[in-house]
Amino acid sequence: MGLIAEDMIRQIIDRSDIIDVIGRYVTLKKAGNSFKALCPFHHEKTPSFVVNPDKQIFHCFGCGVGGDVVGFIMRQERVEFPQAVRFLADQAGIVIPEDQEQAPGPSKNLKDEIYKINEWALVFFHETLLTSRQPKPKAARDYLKSREVDLETVKRFRLGYAPDEWDSLIGVLKQRGVSLELMHQAGLVIAREKSGYYDRFRGRIIFPIFDINSRPVAFGARSLSEHEGAKYINSPETPVYTKGRHLFGLHLTKTSVGEVDHIVIVEGYMDMMMPFVHGVKNIAASLGTALTVDQIRLIRRYSSNVIMLFDTDPAGQAAIVRSLDLLIDEGMNVKVVTLGDGQDPDSFIRRFGVSALGDRLKQAQTLFDYKFNWLAGQFNPQTIEGKTKISQDMLTTISRFKSEVAKFELMRLLAKQLNVPETVILKQAQNQWKSSSQMNRPVTQQAPVQTVKGMKPQEELLIALFLDDHQWAQKAQELLKLEDFTEGLARDMVQKIWRMTQENLEWTDTQLMAKLEDQQAQSLVAKLLSGVHARKVDPSRVFGDCVKLIQTEGIEKQKGQLQKEIQETEIRGDTVDVGTLRRFEELNRRVKNRG
Repeated sequence: MGLIAEDMIRQIIDRSDIIDVIGRYVTLKKAGNSFKALCPFHHEKTPSFVVNPDKQIFHCFGCGVGGDVVGFIMRQERVEFPQAVRFLADQAGIVIPEDQEQAPGPSKNLKDEIYKINEWALVFFHETLLTSRQPKPKAARDYLKSREVDLETVKRFRLGYAPDEWDSLIGVLKQRGVSLELMHQAGLVIAREKSGYYDRFRGRIIFPIFDINSRPVAFGARSLSEHEGAKYINSPETPVYTKGRHLFGLHLTKTSVGEVDHIVIVEGYMDMMMPFVHGVKNIAASLGTALTVDQIRLIRRYSSNVIMLFDTDPAGQAAIVRSLDLLIDEGMNVKVVTLGDGQDPDSFIRRFGVSALGDRLKQAQTLFDYKFNWLAGQFNPQTIEGKTKISQDMLTTISRFKSEVAKFELMRLLAKQLNVPETVILKQAQNQWKSSSQMNRPVTQQAPVQTVKGMKPQEELLIALFLDDHQWAQKAQELLKLEDFTEGLARDMVQKIWRMTQENLEWTDTQLMAKLEDQQAQSLVAKLLSGVHARKVDPSRVFGDCVKLIQTEGIEKQKGQLQKEIQETEIRGDTVDVGTLRRFEELNRRVKNRG
């Protein structure tokens, strides 16, 4: 499946009237120049979902989602950008012929080759496990039986066994004409120090890792003996696999996750497989790490409700804690389940049964209760030091909630748990949050904003100006650099807008939307185009204030890096470079002059 050319995407969008498309899913009612409906993406009693036929966008004033017609299909049908475009093409009766698709570049060709090679490797490993009469593959089958993994499960997850030989996979792939260099790029072989290659996976049970489209992207491999090096080894990062972007088993469970509207996240392969085969179909594994932003956004395509079910060992609990703030940042609703000491989901089910696990899932702790209890285990809440540390850490998490009501109620609960007056917690929160956000307040107070997580208010205000008048985007390029913006959504959005402005100052909102494959980016643009930002302000003043804040933050960042460098030099007992001191003093002067 090739990449679709931009002019073809625009043609498909032009032929897909947003009123007709969304009207197939919800009942739209005329409201002035727009249409309103109950939002299909969250439960509500009063319509807050608005579709603008003139701008060909939708925006929900309740949950904040928005975008163009492609963005709607991505959310509604839970597909990625190319699949959404093809879905609309089918609805509009547009055929995308091969000669209308962009010729795939070298990276696309390479990815396709690696998917194919991984599939061949998977088939080899799988057939070896199922059919080989050698002692070691038989030992692998016996081990899986001892873990209650039956034949149906082996086939469902396409488990395999890598022969305990240096070049068995190399030989199989060579017969298919695969070069050693390509095997190496796929992460299936390792280069020897002097010359040649050898199989990466040898004498291990193989757990294939699939992307959301059921393509094999990587492999995990478990040893049969506790004395044969690391228990697990995994594929390295390759052109088709980046650690932290995939969830084990989600390709099998995504439909169920969407149907029940929540997902259970566990750590490892067996922790996912055993509940799944016993009927827990809305589950996936994080592949042994704390959740990443990419994994959370992948989950969010199917549900915003997450139950974390990690091992009870310190590493597992620490992984949950590291994930909590990211989950809040991404607008997820989070609960946590803990099992008995030394238990993981796999061992718990085999010992107590799946119904006992179901009971634990129903009794999941709130995010607040879990983190407070975890901190109370680290710091004594009866001491001044313990209360101080717990309150600081809890307030950092509470500050990430978007709802002011939620923040207030959680602070009241924190005060009760620590047995201190509410006013004390409120005062501490005020001081703590003020100091951490001093530089993030826009100078102008006439344009209040509710910013997107991971994007500063001044960045969102600038993007709003760019959409109102493209000349502001042109002027901003003269005063700022891409590196001045927060890495992630803000920088990506600014880069796209700046690039479009350089190519054509008269670009349209529709053209911008067609370039945005990220749903959060589409929602942001839809919000700004829907007039959420107050515009009864002096744009010149807003622009100047925002640019000044962003530039000042850049100077402060450089100052911090130089200050750290100076401190480290002094700790070593070395003499600080005169040039470094001069640069630091110059940055100090620039900050004072800007103040």
